[in-house]
Amino acid sequence: MKTYLAAAVAIFGVAAVSTAAIAAPTLSFRVYQDNVLQGALSATSGTGSLVVNGATSRFSVVTAFAVGIPVVDAPNLVAQSTTISALAGYGTGSHRLRVEVTQTDVPSLSAGGVFASLASTLTANLLVNGLGVTSVSINNYADALNRAFNRTTQLAGATFTTPGSNASPVIYESLSLPNTLFSETIVINAIFSAAGAAVNASSQIVAVPEPASLALFGAGLLGLGLLRRRRNV
Repeated sequence: MKTYLAAAVAIFGVAAVSTAAIAAPTLSFRVYQDNVLQGALSATSGTGSLVVNGATSRFSVVTAFAVGIPVVDAPNLVAQSTTISALAGYGTGSHRLRVEVTQTDVPSLSAGGVFASLASTLTANLLVNGLGVTSVSINNYADALNRAFNRTTQLAGATFTTPGSNASPVIYESLSLPNTLFSETIVINAIFSAAGAAVNASSQIVAVPEPASLALFGAGLLGLGLLRRRRNV
């Protein structure tokens, strides 16, 4: 009886992870210049990947890329943005470019069940005229009510001001979510003080296995092995 119970636990665990992996949330981008939404650079996709390319009145090149489910397992989200300030039409003073990426309909089973916490990495490269970039800030969020672009729970955050390559340590955040769907959002803010400066910024949210869940999952796999061995005998 115990063997069958262990086998059932293992099968349930595999099914839960598989279900999370094949879910298909919606990915969306929003781009703001000086806090004004740039509608032409806003986009949505249900394929698990999204790319945005374009320009604004002050920034000659704006590119952004993100992947989520089903390209990566739930609740992983990867976002990367490259922005280059315009050489013509930039004007004077400081100007801000903000890129927001969100994925909705993420299975919360992966953040409170099989996976109990999320880990974030934040990086920013101020490699071209880095002195022309005042700061780059990156913040990751989750929303238990599954609302796009909402910032209910902050997972991680960092601000970079030094020219060159910058990276934060891995930041962990445990979540307490209902067993429904939730959303994740990454916000990248870059403030430029001169034309001709370039920034590359990226962030990643990945699932961290809970030790107790891993032990239970391993016990289930062991149960399957014992069941198979008994049948062979």
